[in-house]
Amino acid sequence: MDQDADGARVGLLATQALLLSGDDVRIEVDIAPGAWLDVVETTGTVAYEGDSPSSWTIDATVGDEAVLTWAGRPFVVSDGIATHRNTRIRLHGTGRVLIQEKIVLGRAGQTGGDLTTSLNATDDTGPVQVEHLDLTRHARGMPGVLGTLRSLDTVTALGWSPEPPSEPDPGTTGPGETYFRLDRAGAVLRWMGNGRFRDRLCDPAFAAWSEEATRTHRHQAHPVPDPGPRLPSPSHRADTHA
Repeated sequence: MDQDADGARVGLLATQALLLSGDDVRIEVDIAPGAWLDVVETTGTVAYEGDSPSSWTIDATVGDEAVLTWAGRPFVVSDGIATHRNTRIRLHGTGRVLIQEKIVLGRAGQTGGDLTTSLNATDDTGPVQVEHLDLTRHARGMPGVLGTLRSLDTVTALGWSPEPPSEPDPGTTGPGETYFRLDRAGAVLRWMGNGRFRDRLCDPAFAAWSEEATRTHRHQAHPVPDPGPRLPSPSHRADTHA
């Protein structure tokens, strides 16, 4: 979709219906040191009903001073399907990742099938974030999970700890929304609710954090040369001598 000498914006376009029952989709991404990649999902994904489980896996390696940004479209889990969404990220050096995942349990008039999701992010020294969500029909009805909510929007930054561009304040929760910093460099902004996603919260955060990540990358990849010590101008020397 777009490119320069250091990277590209790439669109994902399915050439056939997915995720059908039994599908196992794997996307592998390897970003060289100093490069950038912006992944654009052109449409959402529906995990259709069926007897065999389906899965969707993202496996990304991000080199030193590289940047990966990935704004996901809705991942819809139909009734009558068990599906797993898995994200594995390996960061090296000062690499950065910004990823957004939107989950919808059920198509129109449905409550949704069984979903499990996992995120395993590591850097050169060990785990940065490890998360497993059991959103099967039985588990999500338990106290402290989702209850009757059907939509989950999560923006995850890894490699640095950006502030939320608007409410909620760090460490607080509002109606269905949470922001927190990771123990290591990283931050998570999450909204839970029903119906349409609250675009005013997560999408602006993704846009602001993406600009922050890519701006830092541009500075690292093309640093401003140090001009060295400045000499006074001739007129300044004359004034000083006088």
